[in-house]
Amino acid sequence: MRIATTLLLTPSYTNAVAGATTLNVAGGMSGFAAALAPELALAGFEAQEAAIEEALGQLVGNAFTPGGVIDELGTRWEITRNYFRLYACCNPIHPALDCLREALGELHPLPDQVERIDVATYRFASVMRNPDPPNYFASKYSLPHAAAVMVVRGNAGFAELDDSALGDAAVMALRHRVHVAEDPAMSALAPRRRPARVTVTLSDGRQATRACDSHRGDFQRPFGETEIRAKFRELAGVVLTAEGVSRVEDAVEHCEDWQSIGTVTEVLLRYGRA
Repeated sequence: MRIATTLLLTPSYTNAVAGATTLNVAGGMSGFAAALAPELALAGFEAQEAAIEEALGQLVGNAFTPGGVIDELGTRWEITRNYFRLYACCNPIHPALDCLREALGELHPLPDQVERIDVATYRFASVMRNPDPPNYFASKYSLPHAAAVMVVRGNAGFAELDDSALGDAAVMALRHRVHVAEDPAMSALAPRRRPARVTVTLSDGRQATRACDSHRGDFQRPFGETEIRAKFRELAGVVLTAEGVSRVEDAVEHCEDWQSIGTVTEVLLRYGRA
């Protein structure tokens, strides 16, 4: 771990908001560094004793508590505390979209009836407020864009938040009526909670406000299995035939019986779309 922290890359997350796809490269290189660190240790490379404390407490953060590294070690498994995304955009935007969906469910407006959408949320989510994302990558990190897509297209999933949404005239007009602001009280709750509050105001004066402590999808508020399977089928159907989707789903269902990874890779190769 000491060696790995000396290989940390520290790109600003605002690269994503600006549509700078180099951020994806940094993520991949960080994964490479994590895989390389054990090899370097076996080859005899060493890092300073305080490498972790310095890297995480001074270079990429302002505090590091060593005791937390071994909290519930061997009894709590982080893989069971992961989350799934049904919205095709950055995770911090999701609480606001959950609130927006509920508000729209009350009002049932047409896009041109929406006068404004006001969003209050925690700091990290509030910076994702660019109403004119320059490219597809940046659109995934624009709360105004995702909110406008939900109003115009009825959802903010993979099929709705596609390339065409950037040039959709109705989406382009509406995202400038989405106003995002940080609520310091909400920021104080992050990252344990990720709150949002959304108010939709219509041109006839009607309003609806919804708030939440965090979005759905993590281990505390998990999606139902049918929702997760539907997301898998939608995405898998882009690259696999209908039969292939079904066969992969069945293979994963019985993964404990696999003799090798070939059980699923053979299905992927056989049923891939041309």
